[in-house]
Amino acid sequence: MTVGSLRAMFSFFTMLRIDVDEDDLSSMNRNYHLVPLIGLFYGLLATVLLWALTSLLDPLVAAVTTLFAVSLMNRFLHLDGVMDLGDGLVVSGGHEDHVRALKDSRIGAGGVAFAVFTILLTVAAWGSSASADLFVVVLLAEIFSRNATVTAAAAGSPGNGMAGETVRLTGPRSVLLSAIISVALALIFLGAEVIFFGLSEISAISLLILMLTISLLAGWIMALVAERNFGMVNGDVLGATNELSRPLLVLVTLAVMTWMFL
Repeated sequence: MTVGSLRAMFSFFTMLRIDVDEDDLSSMNRNYHLVPLIGLFYGLLATVLLWALTSLLDPLVAAVTTLFAVSLMNRFLHLDGVMDLGDGLVVSGGHEDHVRALKDSRIGAGGVAFAVFTILLTVAAWGSSASADLFVVVLLAEIFSRNATVTAAAAGSPGNGMAGETVRLTGPRSVLLSAIISVALALIFLGAEVIFFGLSEISAISLLILMLTISLLAGWIMALVAERNFGMVNGDVLGATNELSRPLLVLVTLAVMTWMFL
């Protein structure tokens, strides 16, 4: 079951060519709490690229290049969700008007603005991480941003789109399991920071609690906003949750780390 779920997730959330069947897709919908493992994949990809490119390029240029590579691997799936969400939120009217704009394939001013804001914020976040040699924050943010999407799915009502079954089958138990997986993965890398790079244990635990809390709140707030405007949480909302919570996680964590080490 777990293997099928991960196979479907890697097929859906990456450009990797992996053959999946209906059982795999069904398993993915039932086990969406495993999605932080996709975050681990992207976290390692982003961290390695950002670290390597920073040795050759300006941190901001390295961040732009890394973001393009990560988004390309994702087939710009989540960025598309950001644009759809932006269009859906800025339109006037009731639920039907918001949903119509959300599902419209054309891109409006709201979608462009949300996309540009998200890209700039992510580049600034990753560039700041590279400048401070805190690449582990980039890695952990990828894990916890996926945890945020699980929270959003659990807190929202399903729509009729592709993600409807995922949202319907994701509940409080999924949030708990996702949080456990996210924390377990984070402990591995924070433990390495403590052992090899001198991060104090108190700082590591504080950062872990901070990032978990941010991810849970971000997911819950996104679901609340989506329910109020669209009456549902769909795939666009989940994708936007991932993209918007990523820079939030990085920037807040960097700010707290800077304060702690003053």
